[in-house]
Amino acid sequence: MSSQYEDWNSKRFGRVITEDELSKRSDPMWPYKYFNPGTPVSKEKVNELVKGGIDVHLHGAPSSGWLPGRPTLVETAIRASEMEMQALVFKDLNGKVNNCAIIIQDMLDRMAQERAKQGIAFHPVTLFGGIVLNYPVGGINPAAVKSALEYGRCKMVWLPSSDAAHQYRLGGRSGGISVSDGKGNLTKEMREVIDLLAAYNDNTEGERVCLSCSHVSNAEKFDILHYVRKHDLDVDVCIDHCTQELTLVTPEEAKEMIDLGAYLEFASASCVPWPGMQDWVIAFQYSFDLIKELIREKGPDHLLIISDAGQPGNEHEGSIKNFVKTLLSQGISEENINKMFKENPRRILGKI
Repeated sequence: MSSQYEDWNSKRFGRVITEDELSKRSDPMWPYKYFNPGTPVSKEKVNELVKGGIDVHLHGAPSSGWLPGRPTLVETAIRASEMEMQALVFKDLNGKVNNCAIIIQDMLDRMAQERAKQGIAFHPVTLFGGIVLNYPVGGINPAAVKSALEYGRCKMVWLPSSDAAHQYRLGGRSGGISVSDGKGNLTKEMREVIDLLAAYNDNTEGERVCLSCSHVSNAEKFDILHYVRKHDLDVDVCIDHCTQELTLVTPEEAKEMIDLGAYLEFASASCVPWPGMQDWVIAFQYSFDLIKELIREKGPDHLLIISDAGQPGNEHEGSIKNFVKTLLSQGISEENINKMFKENPRRILGKI
């Protein structure tokens, strides 16, 4: 189980960042005492590893359009095609976005045909989306999930993000959407959604959809994992951006989640600094130490590399390339990066 709230009540700077670390970060001699860029990595090596990559969590305009200045889904898809990535899964905090993926895919395919006539190679990335179960779609709404699945190209069903009771609580608000009581009992609607996903995955064509936990509490995540395991349901469960403070897991929680079958997402947006971050304190060293610890003790098979990009100042190309470069510079092997960025997402997405 999780000690999330106890940690936040008893610690001043989050679950894993200490006062000593913050003192070190603000040391006036930091660039001269502590600077360690890691192993040098060439641009060519990064570009090679990004080819064939699969990013299962990123954003863009007009979806989640309340953030002015977001890069658009179209721009992101074209650039990912030019980088020769294999697949993207877009996320829209306000609803479903797989319908947009269908339209943009048609545009990419037409672009490939036109460029081929000119003798120009263009490799369309395969686009997918999903649905986020916030209040705009009725919260934990089985009918909305069923509709998203019927559209096609729905690879992720995300639990509440901005409307999660967990996020409301941390923001000093009451209410929000819960999926369990935190003691092992899922809501009726949550059970219905999981059953829908299990039924969808029961096919001979290789089509799959995942359940991603988004911003619910860690206790709720454990309740879901235990329910899926207890009932032997064919539903992959992803743990979003697991080193972002809101959704951060400790090494012990991470290992228990993996033992229960979960896939843990490590996100560029919450592992590596980016311009729009301003003074957000991220757990940089913790993130990369945790990746290495989990690979060492559990293997890489349940770890995912994502960007979570698409914010103003955090375009997808720069985000994913910077993440891959930092992983390499921090001593994570090409073999393990390929596993986390290509093989594992391909397995949970099914037919691409």
